[in-house]
Amino acid sequence: MTENATDIVVGICTRNCADTVSGVLKTVDCSVTQFFPSKRILIVVSDGFSTDATQEKVQQTETATEVVFTPQTGGLGKGNGVRTILEIARDRSASAVALVDGDLTSIESNWIHKLTGPILDGKDLVVPYYLRHHYDGVITNQIAYPLTNVLFGVGVRQPIGGEYGISARLLERLLHHELFPEKFGIDIFITLVSGAEGMELVEAVLGVKEHESTKQYADPEELLVPMFYQVVGTLFQLIDHYRSYISKVDGVKAVERLGEVPPVKPHKLIVDREGIYRQFHAKYDEFVRGKAAFLDEVKDELEKVYALALGEFSLPLDLWVESIYLAVNAFSRDRDLKILDALCVLWQGRFLSLVRETETMSDEQAESYIQSQLSTFEEHRSLLAA
Repeated sequence: MTENATDIVVGICTRNCADTVSGVLKTVDCSVTQFFPSKRILIVVSDGFSTDATQEKVQQTETATEVVFTPQTGGLGKGNGVRTILEIARDRSASAVALVDGDLTSIESNWIHKLTGPILDGKDLVVPYYLRHHYDGVITNQIAYPLTNVLFGVGVRQPIGGEYGISARLLERLLHHELFPEKFGIDIFITLVSGAEGMELVEAVLGVKEHESTKQYADPEELLVPMFYQVVGTLFQLIDHYRSYISKVDGVKAVERLGEVPPVKPHKLIVDREGIYRQFHAKYDEFVRGKAAFLDEVKDELEKVYALALGEFSLPLDLWVESIYLAVNAFSRDRDLKILDALCVLWQGRFLSLVRETETMSDEQAESYIQSQLSTFEEHRSLLAA
């Protein structure tokens, strides 16, 4: 054991989080003090080159726990921030690592216990289970959640939730993996590598998740489109990397969910339908029509979607799922992530359809509806090239 060995490392990824990081830091400190009084704890704030007062806020926040503030190694991107935390945890011989985002506004004092307790009991990965409005999680609901379940057989609802508990065993596997991503692909990477490498996963109910970046959802170009490229690009690379594993997946393996879902409602999100509709048409002309050969067999159906007015707009689920599998096949064949240019356009169209399809539903009805779409992904799975 190293001289500065630590039982638990809690990593907080930040980038321009001056308004929220102090609150996150205090909550983490309260959590580890309350739930792990006899453990050796280190809090690592891994900063993505903030240009605001994030560092000053961290240094001004009084804690009972040791805190290290460090600029992340490598360039911009959450993946580099996570790698920095994992490397420090490895150097400290940590038994468990918890990861949380520095822009959280809903973090509660029991989150770190929920994320690390199962790791200390022998699990390898704890993924979060959140209550989210059905217009939130647009990358999760449309592509990350269904492909995680149907292709990888990993039955988690939030595969890119952002908060994790990680074992020392999984930590080593992640750090040595050739596809470790630098940016937002880190979350799907952690979940899918864990599933494909035979690690033991559980879900932990954390309640409602709210964070500052949600405010940027109103303008997809600001955050969601770059995130789509990074998450789905990593997802496609992992599908290709784990082809042999995926070919043997037969059904979805249930993942134990720890904790009771609280009787609370997430805040409703407002969607700019007209803006997304205009964006869909502009980007369709730029990236899809005559430019995405991998979609040739569905181009007539896509043209019919393009011609629809906003009030009747619908990009059917079957068409969306077929387009995803065609994109996966095209990437496997050509190794060219430019296919995401076209798929990103269709993703926005499918999100607009989902908004219309669920607008009169309760939260519970919308959640059941989203989960029911897994069957369509399973039905079309045969489209995936061997």
